[in-house]
Amino acid sequence: MRRFLLTILLSVVSVTLSAQYDAGYLKSLVANNRVSFKYSLGVKGAAPVKMDGKVVLDGDCYSVRGNSLEMYCDGTTKWVVDRDALEVYIESSEGTKDFLADPSAWIDNVKNLKISENSVSGSYWNAEQEVTINFKFTAITPSPLSGSTEGFVFDVGSLGAEWLVTDLR
Repeated sequence: MRRFLLTILLSVVSVTLSAQYDAGYLKSLVANNRVSFKYSLGVKGAAPVKMDGKVVLDGDCYSVRGNSLEMYCDGTTKWVVDRDALEVYIESSEGTKDFLADPSAWIDNVKNLKISENSVSGSYWNAEQEVTINFKFTAITPSPLSGSTEGFVFDVGSLGAEWLVTDLR
């Protein structure tokens, strides 16, 4: 009888724990917190790509750093910085959130989704670009929303003359 009750208790606990970490958990985490995480991803398509780096999400603001590319967004303006090519592209950010900048918007279309307290992994098909993105987010760290754009703006005024800045706004 004890073994039976222990089995029932463990089943209830494991169902309760697994229910906490689903797509809804990730959506709520991102919507209600400043969240930072490390990422690694591979893009399968005509031109395979592997990237890894760090992301910080804070409301409508985000920064993505990886390899030699960086993206910053203060909620209205997006800067894409290529340090190897010495180029910066500036554009309006309305509706331009990318996979890494808003994973909760794409999470319902992820196959093989695995979510734990501080990691998320799966495969996402990007129909627009006709590529599969295999990804893993680790070291997910939530903190209170800051309400500030500090760290989400790129200062092109500090760049040297050798940089090419293209403002598409």
